[in-house]
Amino acid sequence: MSQNQTKGSYMKEAVSLLGATVPLLGLNAAVYAGFFLVAVIWFAIWGAIAFFVSKLVPIAGVICMLFAMGAGGFAWRMARRYLLYMVKGAHIAAMTEVMLGREVPKGPGQIQYARDIVTKYFKDVSVLFGLDALINGTVKAFTNTFVRIINFIPLPGDFRKLIRIVQGIINRSLSYVDEAILSYAIAQREENVWNSARHGIVLYGQSYKPILFTTLKAWVLGKVFGVAFFLMIIVPGLLVSSLLGPEWETLGFIIALVLAGVGGRLLELAFYEPFALAYTIVTYHREIAGKQPDPVWDKKLQDASESFRNLIGKAKEAGVKAGDRIALPEPAPAAAAAGSQQAPNPQNTNPPGGSGW
Repeated sequence: MSQNQTKGSYMKEAVSLLGATVPLLGLNAAVYAGFFLVAVIWFAIWGAIAFFVSKLVPIAGVICMLFAMGAGGFAWRMARRYLLYMVKGAHIAAMTEVMLGREVPKGPGQIQYARDIVTKYFKDVSVLFGLDALINGTVKAFTNTFVRIINFIPLPGDFRKLIRIVQGIINRSLSYVDEAILSYAIAQREENVWNSARHGIVLYGQSYKPILFTTLKAWVLGKVFGVAFFLMIIVPGLLVSSLLGPEWETLGFIIALVLAGVGGRLLELAFYEPFALAYTIVTYHREIAGKQPDPVWDKKLQDASESFRNLIGKAKEAGVKAGDRIALPEPAPAAAAAGSQQAPNPQNTNPPGGSGW
C-alpha cells in the first residue's frame, strides 16, 4: 500500500476481501438463515400455545410470549458464542490470510482451511471466547478512560447527555475492534495467542483514532441497514396478520413484530456485518503497519484495565508452558519511546500500508 492510501481504498479492499472469501460469506448467510427458520418455528409454536391458553386465562398468553422471547434470547446468546468459533472466527482467519497475500483455497476447501487455522491457534471455543472477552474488556476500559476526560469539562446538561449517548454508541461499536485484534493474533502465527493479542491491543492504543472512526461509521451504517431490513419484513408481516381475522389479529401483530426484529437483526448480521468486519480489519492492519508495541502504552493499558492485566497473566502462563519470553521491555524515557515507536518490527508480518484516513 502506498503512503497516500485513503479511507476509500480501505473500503474497496474490504469489499475485495469479501469477494475472495465467498464460501465463508455463504456459510455465514446459511447459518443465519437457519437461525431465522428456527426462530419462525419457535415463535409459531409458542404463539399458538399463547393463543389457546389465553382463551382460558388471558394473562397466560402474555406470559407464554414473554417466556418464548426470554428463552429464545438466552439460546441465541449461547449459539452466538459457538458461532464466533465455528463461523466468524474462520471468516476472520480467511480474510486475514487473503489480506496478507497468503495462499487461500478458492472453493469450498476454503472453509476447512480457515477452520484449521482457528483450531490450531485457539484450540477450542473456550480459548477463543475467553480471549475475545478479555480483549473486549480492555478496549472498552481504554476507550472509556479517554472519553471520561470530557466529564471534567464544564458543559451544560444537554451536552453531557449527548456525550453519554455518543459514549454508548462507541462502546457498542467496539466489537469490530475486538475482532480486528483477533485478526492480528492470527496474522502473527504465534502459538501464544494471548501474547499476540496483548501486542495487538497495544498497537490499537497507538493508532486508535482512525480505527475507532471506522468502527463508528460501520456501526451507524449497520443500524441504517438494520432498520431497512426490519421494514422489509414487518410490512408483509402486518399485511398477513390483518388477513387472519379479529381473533388472531393482535397475536399475529405481536408475532410479526418479533419476527421482524429478529429477522432484521439476522439479515444485518448475515449480509452487512461481514463488510463492517472486513472494513475494520483492513483499517486496523493498515494503520498499525510499520509500528511495534510501545512499552509506554503497554503500561498505560495495564493501569487502565484489569482485563488487560488478566490477559498478560494468561500470556505469561502460556509462555511459561512453552518456554517463551513474552514480556515487553521496560518503558523507555519519553523521547526514546517516541523514536522507537516508528522503528520497524522484525516480527510484523503485515504488508506496508499508508496512514491515511
